[in-house]
Amino acid sequence: MVRAKKTPHPFDINLGAAIRAARARRGVSRETLAARTGIALSNLKRREDGVNETTVSELERIAAALRVSAREIVDMALSDYSGDGFAQQGTPQDGLRKLLASMSEAPLTIGDADNVSYIGHITPAVRDAANTDERKPTSE
Repeated sequence: MVRAKKTPHPFDINLGAAIRAARARRGVSRETLAARTGIALSNLKRREDGVNETTVSELERIAAALRVSAREIVDMALSDYSGDGFAQQGTPQDGLRKLLASMSEAPLTIGDADNVSYIGHITPAVRDAANTDERKPTSE
């Protein structure tokens, strides 16, 4: 069975671009960053391209290797993510609100088919549960 190709979330693309920008500002090559972080070069490229998600631990290692805070990289990504895609940039808070809204699920609705009376659990008395012989259970 062929698996459908995963579409990256737009924030992952912005986070990858922020990592790339931080790396370029520091004048660090991708190969050097891969060696310093222990992240395979091909994986680092996919993260910078936004194809693969970057884990928090990877982001921490990348930030430490570049001598910037992970917060700075995330704020850059959130600012870019909050914009409209035409070189307009918002604030990190705007980006966070937009990201949370994109991740929120629609509220669950309850239909008539879900309206079932609860009858509770029916369990034997503790004394009866421990007995293995065929005695008549006592009333509770």
